[in-house]
Amino acid sequence: MQVSLTDSERRALRQLQKQRRDDDGYVQVTVVLMLDAGWGVATVAETLGVDQATVYRYVRAFADLGLEKYLDHERPGYWGLLSSAQLGRLCQEVNTTLYTDVKAIQDGVARTCRVAYSLSGLTDLLHRLGFTYKLTTPVPCQADAGAQADFLDELAVLEAHVERGEAVLYYADAAHPTHNTRCTRAWCAVGEERPLLTVSGRERVNLNAALNAYEPTQVLLDETDCVNAQSTRRLYEQLLAAHPDKARIYVVCDNARYYKNQELRAWLADKPICQVFLPPYSPNLNLIERLWKYLRQKIINTTFYRTKGQFKTAVLNFFDRLPEFGQDLASLLTRKFHILDAQLTS
Repeated sequence: MQVSLTDSERRALRQLQKQRRDDDGYVQVTVVLMLDAGWGVATVAETLGVDQATVYRYVRAFADLGLEKYLDHERPGYWGLLSSAQLGRLCQEVNTTLYTDVKAIQDGVARTCRVAYSLSGLTDLLHRLGFTYKLTTPVPCQADAGAQADFLDELAVLEAHVERGEAVLYYADAAHPTHNTRCTRAWCAVGEERPLLTVSGRERVNLNAALNAYEPTQVLLDETDCVNAQSTRRLYEQLLAAHPDKARIYVVCDNARYYKNQELRAWLADKPICQVFLPPYSPNLNLIERLWKYLRQKIINTTFYRTKGQFKTAVLNFFDRLPEFGQDLASLLTRKFHILDAQLTS
């Protein structure tokens, strides 16, 4: 492949080469100058550390756009080669098809639009179009949006009682943190690994807890060998002791069998505690689920505990430290819920 520059183009490119020595534009300029000087495509690619397809793409862009528009075209995320209709189809495709890497999208754009983007350029384009690369959100396949909406209507009535001072509102759930270090994302030097010691333990800490919906640092906890109706009764006894003057204590909970245990229900018959059951497959509506996620992030995921005793101590200390996390919890544990609908993801 040959490139023939005019003297004025050559002077302009050499000037740009000096100006852009420390940014992405340097390679694009130098490719054209080297080919103009008679270098072969393979040699240019090897010298500059790019693949030959990139060299050909730069040359085609230079030939099509001319000197004035060439560098603008090569800025990451440039979408001038795609029409508005093509951009719309790209957005629709990314929204409806699960892509786990940019390479698959790159192949699709090349196949359907006859446009070749670099992986970095296409990544930036996706960012400009409003996309980001993040974990998928699990949605129970039997989640019922209608039932969840009805529950939120019922919840609004309960919250009105709380705001008038007639009641308190708690969210209850059990968690079973496992003594097993989990890796997560962290900042580290490019090209370097960030090692994290791990254990292969399977021992668990069993927690039965209730979270005050209006005071997120108030969490009542029963640490137990087994979460069951007896553990739940002990937790409810703590609720009664914490609110002796309230006519009603609402407890939002899931449909676990121990909440519906006959002996527990008989014990509750003359108590001010009222269990409010979530719709099936609706963990998104249980506020305390966010607390468990925060516990994993702060205490479990990136900290090594050599023994179960150390692990258990750290988990239980978390609840003593809740005031320390007050600002985070106030932001995280807002009474705003997102409805999940399995029909929309099928």
